[in-house]
Amino acid sequence: MSRNALLAVVVAATLVVAAIGVVGLGSAGSDAPADDSSSRTITVSATGSAEAAPDEAIVRVSVTASANDSAAVRSSLSSDAGALRSALDELGVAYETARYTIRERPDRPRQERGDADAPAYRGEHAFEVTVDDPNATGAVIDAAADVGAEVDNVHLTLSDAKRTDLRDDAIERAMTDARSQASTIASAANLTITTAATVDASESQYRPVRYETAAATADAGGDGATSVDAGDVSVTYTVRVTYNASA
Repeated sequence: MSRNALLAVVVAATLVVAAIGVVGLGSAGSDAPADDSSSRTITVSATGSAEAAPDEAIVRVSVTASANDSAAVRSSLSSDAGALRSALDELGVAYETARYTIRERPDRPRQERGDADAPAYRGEHAFEVTVDDPNATGAVIDAAADVGAEVDNVHLTLSDAKRTDLRDDAIERAMTDARSQASTIASAANLTITTAATVDASESQYRPVRYETAAATADAGGDGATSVDAGDVSVTYTVRVTYNASA
């Protein structure tokens, strides 16, 4: 056989093998069953909440002063704030400065309002008082009132540890509700819930008991002491869960 004839036979054999390989791959692909299980999902949203009695109180109190001289305002604030600190120290509560301002009143608005004789400067020294026992909130209010301080607002709230426990309870209740919803939907569609594919959870609301002023919310007891009624504090959590489902 000549060299050219031998080369033609080798080329022909190679083309035949390649054609067989292509046919074989095409047959294997056509026989594979389609898998659409990834499209079988159910997504639901659910909300869980938990409540508990507050175990902490935040009281905002302040002293104010007005005068035609800023130095006089500063001196008055220093004296009144010192008296307030002493009263709070006697109660053994923790406190810190929340705001300190001395501002000059604008001349033009004073004249337009007809109070041109009002002092030119006004100052404020506000404190944030943390009370570990909400039942002692009234004592803080009384101590502030005794030294002429103002009570701006009262928050009956939760400590960090208690808030975490309440949040966990709310999440568990939200997830239980989500599973229940998904199971009901799956049953109606002749499906069965398998596993959770994705979970999106976020704390949607934390609601402490808030009082804007002590005068509006505090009740005097028989001995003249102030008492504040404490309602429950609530934490709400919302989850969005996607579940895998099978037929």
